[in-house]
Amino acid sequence: MRRVFHLFRRLLSSYENYMIDVGLSINSLLSNRYVEVVYMVKVYRCKICGEGYIGDSSPTHCPFCGAHEEYIVSADKWSWPEIELTEVSRKNLALALELEVSNSEFYFCAARKASNEADQVMFKRLAKVEREHADTIVKLLKSGGHEIHKDKEMCSDEDADNLAESNERETRAIAHYSKFLSEATEERVREVFSAIIDIEKDHLDLSEGRF
Repeated sequence: MRRVFHLFRRLLSSYENYMIDVGLSINSLLSNRYVEVVYMVKVYRCKICGEGYIGDSSPTHCPFCGAHEEYIVSADKWSWPEIELTEVSRKNLALALELEVSNSEFYFCAARKASNEADQVMFKRLAKVEREHADTIVKLLKSGGHEIHKDKEMCSDEDADNLAESNERETRAIAHYSKFLSEATEERVREVFSAIIDIEKDHLDLSEGRF
């Protein structure tokens, strides 16, 4: 019995010494005014628009074109592919470019006439995303570019009307791009149309139930 008692005291003493060490370690940490946290930033790139992003983790959506996270990779893992377009895809991409330019101009107009800051910010962001889509299509077409007029009068003075038209435009774009996707044989063109369809569906959610 005495041996058990001594063994118990030794164990208790060891535990007390351990807790003292832990307490000293915690006090040492707390005595520091600042605790430095180091984040390793990385460079990411969107496989749809090709734009870069610097951060400590991949964003859920491309900040430029709105592509979903699955299309965002380490910058050193992807480069813009060279492709030969069929005549069908060339024609469809030209039509898609017209849609994106028109939608961008509409959203710039809606942002300018928005009656509140929240809708102004939303419409302006949508305008820039559609402009990025237009830039992406121009790269695929290897054409001379496009011009977007920010001051074009092509929207209503009422937010509700512009939200309704936004919904119509996004629905129309999804229908067109779904058709273009079904007709495309080039893997790169199919990838871009698939991504943009998902993005336009995101845009639909912004106007649902608000007009």
